[in-house]
Amino acid sequence: MFKAILSLLLASTLHAAPMDKAHFAEKTTWEREPILSVQPLPQLIGEDSEFEVSAESVIAIHLDTGKILYEKNSDQQRSIASITKLMTALIIAEEETPHSIVEVSNNAANIEGSSIFLNAGEQITVKDLFYGMMIASGNDAAVALAEYNAGSVDQFVRKMNQKAERLGLKNTHYSNPMGFDNSLNYSSARDVAMVSMYAIQNEFLLEPTNLVAYETESASGITHEYISTNKLLDQNIGGLQVEGLKTGTTPEAGQCLVTIATNEDDEQIMTVILSSTNRFADTENLLNWINDNYTW
Repeated sequence: MFKAILSLLLASTLHAAPMDKAHFAEKTTWEREPILSVQPLPQLIGEDSEFEVSAESVIAIHLDTGKILYEKNSDQQRSIASITKLMTALIIAEEETPHSIVEVSNNAANIEGSSIFLNAGEQITVKDLFYGMMIASGNDAAVALAEYNAGSVDQFVRKMNQKAERLGLKNTHYSNPMGFDNSLNYSSARDVAMVSMYAIQNEFLLEPTNLVAYETESASGITHEYISTNKLLDQNIGGLQVEGLKTGTTPEAGQCLVTIATNEDDEQIMTVILSSTNRFADTENLLNWINDNYTW
């Protein structure tokens, strides 16, 4: 039901006149009435005074109804590290064919930071690059995909910002597809949630986000093994099974994490943690607090 609601709301947004877009910028998807849903909203039954998070910005949303369960500085602009790759992934998932072959450039192979150890000139599928970007957070994979899709990183970044504008993101701007610290690469917890809510409608994008490990051989015969950077995957926290979504960390952004977790009734919670000193502990505390303080 949530996906149907979001699809209709976003569809109307993306095709709206300028005045409607401005209105959308002031009223985000989950602040609107869930006009197609008759599901009862989660009810707050108490507030645990001992609940704490180190993160500077937080939001938690019940995806089935769009109800915000918790937020802290959710509209503040912050560096988001590899959470940036969610927008990169969204564009690639919507525009590329998984089994298309990409030839890795010198620029992609030699990019700094987290890597899936691509070789210049190596031929590898979009799918395998995509999995490497989402599971192991490979910067080299992100650059290779950006160059393949748009011809250059700069052209791809233009597409990222165009997409952000079409989605009505108020506090987001991109300067690179990987998430390197830069004064022009930022978002907010609310905007990250918005991108994530849109992205999880794409099945190809979701496929790798709950995989702990993945091994593949490129078209050039080179084996790559990806190990997830998300330590919470497959854990049950407060009755919620963690299924994704994306990690990120840099010196300026701190530790960041977007989480999707599902309860035994298939209801889903999304949490966004930005600028944390312990993203996994913060997410665990948040999910446990939600479980203890809400009825469904």
